[in-house]
Amino acid sequence: MSAVATSTPGIMTRLRAMATGEVSAATLEAYRGAGGAVYDLFVKAEHRRSELVAAGKTAWTMTDSEHSFLAATWIAYSFQTLGDAFLQADYDADPGTVGFVPPVTARQADLFYGAVEEWLAAALRAQGDENFVLPRRIPVPLPAWVEVEPCPAAHLAAMMAACRTIAEHATIAVADCARAATDDTHKAERAMLQGELASLTSSSDYAQSLYQSSHAPGSALHERMETTIKAAIEGAFRLGQLAAMPAAITEDRNRRQNRTSTGPIRALPLPGMPGFDLFCLTDPHAAPHFRKDMKAQKALGYLWSRDPAPEATLAIQQEIAAALARGDISYAKDHRSQQGRCYYCCPWGAIYHVDHEVEIDRNRLRPGQEFAFDVSAEPLAEGGPFKRQIAVGNFFSTGETDYCDENR
Repeated sequence: MSAVATSTPGIMTRLRAMATGEVSAATLEAYRGAGGAVYDLFVKAEHRRSELVAAGKTAWTMTDSEHSFLAATWIAYSFQTLGDAFLQADYDADPGTVGFVPPVTARQADLFYGAVEEWLAAALRAQGDENFVLPRRIPVPLPAWVEVEPCPAAHLAAMMAACRTIAEHATIAVADCARAATDDTHKAERAMLQGELASLTSSSDYAQSLYQSSHAPGSALHERMETTIKAAIEGAFRLGQLAAMPAAITEDRNRRQNRTSTGPIRALPLPGMPGFDLFCLTDPHAAPHFRKDMKAQKALGYLWSRDPAPEATLAIQQEIAAALARGDISYAKDHRSQQGRCYYCCPWGAIYHVDHEVEIDRNRLRPGQEFAFDVSAEPLAEGGPFKRQIAVGNFFSTGETDYCDENR
């Protein structure tokens, strides 16, 4: 039987949680308790779609508000389902600390739960306002997966459970979409939906089969299941949106094509060559400030003088520039000021937000993640290698400025 937190955790539960470093799940419990409204609305949306199809409407002839209602409800439902799955899977795996979860589980569940309110509000608005149109472009990506090695067994269980539910409802949505449009007007779009559905169903079934037959999987098999089931969840989430708003299929395809057709990015001059910019790795929003700082100029001079392969460093910077030009990434902004942010260490590179899945310097980056290009000569002082890496993580504001030079 599944464990459910129904009362305040007792002293023994608190002691066990403290011993294992777990944190209170009180906020997550509040989110889960509020989820009843999401599930009720999802049932209404499913019923409404059936009514519209029965009345002869297709996913292409519904009104903007009807599309918005179905799409927003689907998004809120998917987020709620994922958050609930992560919370419940941890309780099932460790009944002795119900009411508490590991910090990584809290972060992951909070990312999903935190996105519910916006879409629930949009769905309710669309339900009551026939002129309402979603202000955001469909399809929206899932929030980023919280990266942890190894992936906790409870997280894998949560993803398996959530995928079964989300994929099942995505299948129903695609079937309704195809059933309503019987002529050849939108044959290509229907074929795309059905093809993507077949692909994600195959991936989900394969991962579920591996999971059920592997009682103690090794790290390689565990990682394979994790990668496969994440892709299936992302595919089902996307497909449910497109089935609710199929006009976005063509727009989405065009955006993808535009992202792959960006022209070549101008090569950056190497140190010592004409046109070389000492601040070429610095966030362009912060560069004017640092150009006036003599200490920053000295620190960058030291950095470039110690770089054993500046062509490799600039090649990664050009990959970033190309991804920015394609629209795969954008400058991450401070939530309050809406200004760009930079990494606190020399060379003070920009912090980027991943908008579409992209690979930079052999790092696979997912929508919702943030990263910075971390370049440093500091490891050389301890006999280590010159550092040039894509640093992925949650970046917080700080008043510190690290010049990372030899006189530090």
